[in-house]
Amino acid sequence: MMFRSSHVGFVGLIWLPLAACKPQATSHDEQAVTTSSAASTASAVAPSPSAASSAPSAAATAEGTAAPYLPPPEASAAEAPPEAPRKAIGTFDDWVKGYQGIGAPEADKKPPRLGLVKDLGLSSGRLAFTRSGDVFTYDFAKGAEAQLTREAQRNVYPVFLGDGRRIAFLSNRDGMAWRVFLMNADGAEQRPITRKFATWYNAGSWFAITRDGSHVAYIAASSGPPEGPPEELHLVDVASGEDHRVGEPDFINYPAFSPKGDTLCVVAGGHDAEHLVSVDVATRRAQRLPDAGNHMFSGARWLGERLLFSASPTSSYCCRQSALYTTTPDGTSIRGFGSFWFGGSLYPEVSPKGTKLAVAWSVRQGANGADYRNEISLVDASGNLGRALTDAFPRPFYSAFNPAWAPDDHHLAFTLSLCPYVGCEPTIRSVVVVDTRDTKAVPAFVAYGGNASWSPVP
Repeated sequence: MMFRSSHVGFVGLIWLPLAACKPQATSHDEQAVTTSSAASTASAVAPSPSAASSAPSAAATAEGTAAPYLPPPEASAAEAPPEAPRKAIGTFDDWVKGYQGIGAPEADKKPPRLGLVKDLGLSSGRLAFTRSGDVFTYDFAKGAEAQLTREAQRNVYPVFLGDGRRIAFLSNRDGMAWRVFLMNADGAEQRPITRKFATWYNAGSWFAITRDGSHVAYIAASSGPPEGPPEELHLVDVASGEDHRVGEPDFINYPAFSPKGDTLCVVAGGHDAEHLVSVDVATRRAQRLPDAGNHMFSGARWLGERLLFSASPTSSYCCRQSALYTTTPDGTSIRGFGSFWFGGSLYPEVSPKGTKLAVAWSVRQGANGADYRNEISLVDASGNLGRALTDAFPRPFYSAFNPAWAPDDHHLAFTLSLCPYVGCEPTIRSVVVVDTRDTKAVPAFVAYGGNASWSPVP
């Protein structure tokens, strides 16, 4: 469903990318962005630390004399300190000039302007996405977005169910522990469908749900001894609320249900001993699948009745050779899928009709400590490489993540992120959509945010 860390991880942009889009101020997930029509530029701002005051207290007395503590009076609006200076994004030339990473930035590429939603020709369809810790939707028929959650904590990773009427998502609104929630597509009737769980790694983006919403799988921090395996897999029957731990604790990634919802697959094990595990949903029986000599598995997905995944014949990050494979649900027939491979990580997303794949990949551009290149490439149903979707955007300033297919099998949404200067955190993330049939298409800006999910119903 989602992948853990692809150096990944997430555009509002300068003069080049953003055309006629009015930016929206955001909080810790994206920096505020403003547009200057005179220069056709957009600049983002990030808070800078302000100097702490060292003025003496009004209660100070003569040397050696103690005085009772008195709290300072509340400052009035007129006495409020001036706003701290902001750090502007600047121009592309500024980014190149200020680059301090290992390697050479792609200074010869000027970022193309992003397209507009109207350029896509979509008269229907909805996207759910996350911005600033809340879930939003964008309705292409109305040309407008709607905010569905308004909680103080975080609501993330929305996923449309197969009927298009409901959305599952993660929320830590209950005491900072995560739960999977379900709500109507308009944000009504938000309710938890799992118990609270802690995560061993990151924000707990690890859950999957069947298309009909009958079962949920999630990965929680292990309740075993501290020196034991860190994670455990849980399977929940939504109707009854029964929550069962499946298999033994281990390192666990990439839960994915089969199209029929009768089988769950995960990647388990440490990076040098990773393997696939298949779970029968009815019996909760877990079975380790043969690895055929492969290591470093990732991105398990279903391609028809076969399981699609990435694996490497080596277990070393320096010599990783990730390629795509398919296997039967019982693991008895592993076959290579095309000739697409990279010396990094691969995370495939299969189009609804199975005619093509969007493969997110991440590879380091040099020695240890160098920047990563994060890209999304198209692969056809035979496993042959088509093209990279955002290779016109200069690295390391831009990255592409989290591809999500529209039900028409042609339009693809993904997260395009911008991080133009050293230490820029958080990055500016934008949900963009591209028509994969058009070889010259430039992604169209939809909204600030990321982690998009299409409604299966147009």
